[in-house]
Amino acid sequence: MHDLATVMSAVIQRTGKIELPSAGISMYPLIKEGSVSTFQSVQREELKLGDICLFVTDQGTLIGHRLYTVKLDGLKELFIFKGDTCFETDDPVPFTNILGRWSGVRRNSRFQAANHWKSRLLAALALRVPKWHKVIRWCAERNEHYM
Repeated sequence: MHDLATVMSAVIQRTGKIELPSAGISMYPLIKEGSVSTFQSVQREELKLGDICLFVTDQGTLIGHRLYTVKLDGLKELFIFKGDTCFETDDPVPFTNILGRWSGVRRNSRFQAANHWKSRLLAALALRVPKWHKVIRWCAERNEHYM
């Protein structure tokens, strides 16, 4: 694990959570640029499809994306994530690369929890509606253009 990921992991293990500002539009409209996301420690058996997780790539990049599928590579379990506005999935990662599960976002001094109906609706749409990412990407780019 890379240095920054090691520090983040230590913070989550010590305090049970970490709050991080968001960059980019990959999880729009749920998580917007500058929003502060909270990630909590998570056990493997607690993860389910649709959860947003903070993980570290093999290149050392920290990413917060939605869990789309889990596959077996021999005896090794690999987790595949995808941003809601992304066209492609991220490279598979083992559970050891997952630092925490998203518990909510703070935007404009308001907190929206992961179990809020809006969060659950966006998860269902992202997982079940083909081409949803294209619609949301178009909205994100249009919104960003007018800001």
